[in-house]
Amino acid sequence: MESTFARPSSRIDRATEVAQLVHRGAVRKGTMRPYIIHPVAVARILDEHGFGEDLVVAGLLHDTVEDAKYESESFQRDMCVLAGDGRMPCPAGLVEFRSAYLKFVEEDFGRNVVRLVLGVTESKNDGGLALDWLERKKEQLVHLAGASEDQAALKAADALHNIECTLEDLRQLGLTVLDRFRGGALTVWHYSAVAHLVAQRMPQGHPLASQVQDAAEQLSLTVRTLRPAGPENVPFLPPAIY
Repeated sequence: MESTFARPSSRIDRATEVAQLVHRGAVRKGTMRPYIIHPVAVARILDEHGFGEDLVVAGLLHDTVEDAKYESESFQRDMCVLAGDGRMPCPAGLVEFRSAYLKFVEEDFGRNVVRLVLGVTESKNDGGLALDWLERKKEQLVHLAGASEDQAALKAADALHNIECTLEDLRQLGLTVLDRFRGGALTVWHYSAVAHLVAQRMPQGHPLASQVQDAAEQLSLTVRTLRPAGPENVPFLPPAIY
């Protein structure tokens, strides 16, 4: 796919190649849209807002650590080829290959990119105890409450694109769109909480923080508008856990 940026570089091209491999064959929830559209959009948002190359690269790679199919023989083989020079163990177990992938990212893109990516990576696909959706989101919000400005910017761009895509589909298809998410209607609460926290962690009045807050408000308003009228229909008030 086309992945042009205002400030192109070989690192951005390399990160795009890695993201395309990790997300190969994956689609956005409830759609037939290739998943790679999302990290490219996140990176472009950061690029358009003038953030540095590390953040743009992290935007491309931000979902790769939690989405990589570490135990897949074909993924391991293709990742070994992409990395080159026998840098990756193949074959290997999940934990070993995940560790090798993180080392590869650090060697090719730098420690700061790894820090940024891990700052928005959920506790899954790491060989540890699996948490349910709500517990993972709570954990993410606690971490985000102490995030650096750059980590908050990365999460803001991620949330902005996700919210905009969800809004577009809600307006076309209605509330059934929320059924595609494991959290259902709580997804709206989650995006509202994320928007609130990134605005706290980013410089006051930053345009990206304002954009994601406005988008989250529009999402909440759209859901309330689409809900059928009735005596049991109370306003959607997400729980405050942050």
